[in-house]
Amino acid sequence: MTTPPKNIMVKCPQCQRVYIDWHTPAVGDEAAKTAYKPSTVCSKCGHRTQISDLSLIQGVLQKVA
Repeated sequence: MTTPPKNIMVKCPQCQRVYIDWHTPAVGDEAAKTAYKPSTVCSKCGHRTQISDLSLIQGVLQKVA
């Protein structure tokens, strides 16, 4: 089961471009949440990052140094 998708702003850890993507959080038991590892792909360089590796800073998901 999922919730409705929402727009997220992401800053690519590789090329530093800020882009908009979709994210659909998982809903349900803990086993389903553990197996669900959403990621995002930069529209400029194609770098894939797991959303769980990013932090929300001023409304933008980004890698903390």
